Amino acid sequence: MVPDVASRELLSLSLYALLASNRGGLFIVFLPLYLVEVKGASLPVALAILSLAYVPASLIGPWVGRLSDRARRRRPFLLAGEAAAFPLFLAIVFAPGYVLAGGLFVAAELALAIGGPAFTAYVADVTRTGERGYGYGLLNATSSAGGVVGFLLAGYVTFVFGLAALFPFVVAVMVGTLSVVFFVVPDVRIVAPPHVRRSLREMKPVITFSFAVSIRAIGSGAVATFYGYLAATLGANDLEVGVVAVAGLLTGALVSLPLGRWIDRRGEIRGIWYGTLLSLASFGIFMTSSTWEQTIPAQAVRNAGLALVGTGMQTWVARLAPPGERAEYLGMFALINSSLWSVGPLVGAVAIALAGYTGLFVMAIATTAVSLVVMEILYGEVGIRARLQRASPPLAPA
Repeated sequence: MVPDVASRELLSLSLYALLASNRGGLFIVFLPLYLVEVKGASLPVALAILSLAYVPASLIGPWVGRLSDRARRRRPFLLAGEAAAFPLFLAIVFAPGYVLAGGLFVAAELALAIGGPAFTAYVADVTRTGERGYGYGLLNATSSAGGVVGFLLAGYVTFVFGLAALFPFVVAVMVGTLSVVFFVVPDVRIVAPPHVRRSLREMKPVITFSFAVSIRAIGSGAVATFYGYLAATLGANDLEVGVVAVAGLLTGALVSLPLGRWIDRRGEIRGIWYGTLLSLASFGIFMTSSTWEQTIPAQAVRNAGLALVGTGMQTWVARLAPPGERAEYLGMFALINSSLWSVGPLVGAVAIALAGYTGLFVMAIATTAVSLVVMEILYGEVGIRARLQRASPPLAPA
């Protein structure tokens, strides 16, 4: 049964997500501009720094997840990540060039990753099987809503004070995230069997699943980085690029919770499947857009697909993981998913260099189609039926 009223823990995590998402989405759009215009980087270098920042952060996911499982606590890891990242983001303001500024950004993202697996595992800890789609959907909805507010505020701040005000704005928001974690998020102790460190062989189901559903992340990561530049090449100014971004985030805010409830009723794999189909449709709309206004519905459809895919993936991994090992399993999933997503901008840049934006979206469509085929083979009715036939002994001759 899906709860009619969210628990105190879910509400506190939603408030944290609302504030934390103010910074997350901003970096994809504004960080390259900040490094180019304020710190003197070239655009390729700025995009490389953005991609690089998420790779080491994803690599520590299983390790910090294991530590959280062993401690049987989540809040200390959220607090440690926020507290360690705070001075690093603040130092970016005073960094003399793009090399140091980029290094500090990479370090700050690495620090924030300390709390990532603990955060997603916390949701699974305070919800039951059959209501986790609701839990993750609620957090995805508040994250998207926070992203809308963040873009509007950051757009106003940078318009009035220039891009140099971006990181002072981020630091001010982090005062709020630190306060929420310290004063509002309950320090719940996990009641679970003792944590048992799993070998990679024992974690094969989550690793296989993560690769199967994350092949599409290569195309998704490329589109996430370049859709703003596409809108700009089609005639959008900075404000209109922000409108495209906000349209997608607003869609996510509106549909994430009902889609999470739908996943609780219909299943995670089906949600991922339909979400991936929506992503395919969005890439087609992007590819055929001739004006920047046409990228608005493309971004809205894309974010609706992400709402289904993201909630479905997190819910499936949380259900697969033993109760005392959820953070480690979710950390392993994040490692694979984020690493493939981080490759996307590089692959997208190569595709654009070879065939323009058509090449970018052809690549995104191809990787998404491959992910759909692999999912069908591993988890779909066709693949399950084939495996059952292979496992059935041949009939004896009459």
